[in-house]
Amino acid sequence: MSRAAVWKQLRRFDELGLEVHAVRGRGYRLAVPFEPLDVTAIQQYIATSPGQRIEYLEVLHEVDSTSDVLKRLPPPVDRQGIKVCLAEWQSAGRGRRGRRWVSPYGANLYLSLACVMEEGVLQSGGLSLAIAVAVHRTLREAGIDGLGLKWPNDIYFNGRKLAGILLDLSGESGGNYQVITGLGINLRMPDSVGADIDQPWADLRHKQLQQQRNKLAGKLLESLVQVIDLFSREGLEAFAEEWQRYDITADLPVDLHTGQQARVSGIARGIDPHGALLIEQSGRIRAFHAGEVSVRLAG
Repeated sequence: MSRAAVWKQLRRFDELGLEVHAVRGRGYRLAVPFEPLDVTAIQQYIATSPGQRIEYLEVLHEVDSTSDVLKRLPPPVDRQGIKVCLAEWQSAGRGRRGRRWVSPYGANLYLSLACVMEEGVLQSGGLSLAIAVAVHRTLREAGIDGLGLKWPNDIYFNGRKLAGILLDLSGESGGNYQVITGLGINLRMPDSVGADIDQPWADLRHKQLQQQRNKLAGKLLESLVQVIDLFSREGLEAFAEEWQRYDITADLPVDLHTGQQARVSGIARGIDPHGALLIEQSGRIRAFHAGEVSVRLAG
C-alpha cells in the first residue's frame, strides 16, 4: 500500500471520529481500544423471554440514523414483535427539537427499537419517561453511580447529559402505532468531537464500558423490552415512583422554554399521571407536556 493510500485511510478515520496514534517504526494504532458490536455477542446477554420478542436484530457499521433504518423496514408483525438496529457510526443522528446527536465511530452506543402499541396506551402518556427508567436501571446495574433523570427523557451523570432518547410515532387514528425509540449513550466521547456538542455532556470512560458494549447493549435491550411490555399493561403508574426518585429537577427552580421562545419560570414539582412536568408559580401548579417544552435548571 502506498503512503498516499495510507494517508487516505487515516483521513477517513478522522472523519469518523476515531483517534489514531502513530507508533514510531511500526505504524498506526487506535488511541483507545473498543469492542465492536456483534449480534451474536449481544444476544447472549438477553434473557430468553425478552429475546424471543426480538424478531429482527441488526448491527450496521455506517448509517444515517438507526431510527431511519427502522423506518424504512416494515413494522413488527404484531404487538409482540420487536425490531432493533444498532450502528457503529451515524451521519445524521438526531436529538430532541432537531438537534444533531454527535455519533463518532465505535465510541458510544447508538440503538433504535421499533414496536407496535395501541393508540389508547400511547394517549395515556409517559412512554418516554418509562424508557428513560429502563436506561437508568441498566446503567445502575452496570455499577454506575451519580445518575439522574431529567424530564422528559434525558439521563444525566454528575450533573451533565449522558444519554438521550427520541421517540418517533407513526400510524392511523383508532388503530395501532409503530413507536421507534432512538437512544444514544456516551461511553467514551473523544474530546475533539465532543467540542461540537452545544451543552455540558458526560461519558463513562472511567468505567471502560467501551470495551463491554455488547453486554451493555444486550442488558439494555432486555430492560427495554420488559419496560415496554409492562407499560403496555399498566402505563406510567408502574414507573412514576422510580422516575421521581431520581428526578434531578425536583423542588428546584427551573426555566422552561417553549417552541415559541416563551419562557416559564417556577419550581419543578415532579410529574402528573400522564407524564407532564408540573411547575409551581405563585402557589399555582401548571402541567407542561413533553412535546411543548424543554427544561433548563435556572441559573
